[in-house]
Amino acid sequence: MRKSAGIFCAGVDHHATALAEREALVSLAGERLVPHLIEHNGAEEAVFLSTCNRVEIYGVSRWRGLEITEALVRAMPAKLGQVWQATRGVYLHEGLACWRHLAEVAAGLRSMVIGEAEILGQVRTAYQRSGELGGTSKTMHGLFQSALRAARAARQAAGFGRGDPSVGRCAAEALAEEISEQAVGPLLILGAGHTARSFGQAVREQGFSKIWVSSRTTERAASLAAELGGETVLWSRWGEATRACGVLASALNGGELAWNGSVTESGPVALVDLGVPRTLTQIRRSYPQAFWLDLEELAKRREVLPESLGSIHRAEEVLRAHERSWIHGGGRQSTARSSEG
Repeated sequence: MRKSAGIFCAGVDHHATALAEREALVSLAGERLVPHLIEHNGAEEAVFLSTCNRVEIYGVSRWRGLEITEALVRAMPAKLGQVWQATRGVYLHEGLACWRHLAEVAAGLRSMVIGEAEILGQVRTAYQRSGELGGTSKTMHGLFQSALRAARAARQAAGFGRGDPSVGRCAAEALAEEISEQAVGPLLILGAGHTARSFGQAVREQGFSKIWVSSRTTERAASLAAELGGETVLWSRWGEATRACGVLASALNGGELAWNGSVTESGPVALVDLGVPRTLTQIRRSYPQAFWLDLEELAKRREVLPESLGSIHRAEEVLRAHERSWIHGGGRQSTARSSEG
């Protein structure tokens, strides 16, 4: 059997699937989706990838075509399977098409922000985490190691590692466009990861001088606050800080934050929610007049600039060279199907 026989990717992304639908898939997947799929014969190997832009399952299956997604749905926890079936824009890539898709995703070519800084690490982390859960063996190791190697080379050739092409920075730019003429109070950032950091660095460059940072992990919040020249807010007091801030931005994971505030005109003039699932939708009800920016709204503002086209072309050339190695190396197959479902 050829080494790439049976590999597939089934998933959704920001191009065709609404953020609310992607949120539902992430929320219902849980921590044990990978072993659950294998234990219930949905796949022989599996890797689950969830980012701001996409929710995907990579794996090895004895099925072909739409039978792959049917087997996955049967193996999913009942509620997740129902939502997956009802979700619009589900795609399926097999064989070489799967390798090509994964390499392009890891290189940042399929992201909302072309060449974004986070994606390569997110793919690597998903692969490693699925391995820890018993989801990977020889075939997934070969697929991911090859695609990650190709993506690193493509990013280097394209110059994607320079600067900060990130969701956080793009959100900060969109925020500045909307409130540049307004006098606002402190900016409160919830979260202390990569997206929170890139957002914080960008708003600081744009002139926000009073920045507060709050995170479930106090040490990480303090570290980011120090880096931004800001102040740390204890997680137990983020609600108080929300009522006192001028802009509230969340880059948290884990879903909706509990909030019992009533509708009011005082408080933040802008809400920025970069989480999947979103974390600020309850808070938004208390501040209906505030400018709202989430990943879906941010995607509407993005466009590929002419100067990006050369970088994209260089990255694609490198990926095609690695693709030929994938086709011809180790007896890997050269044909594959890609279908929509």
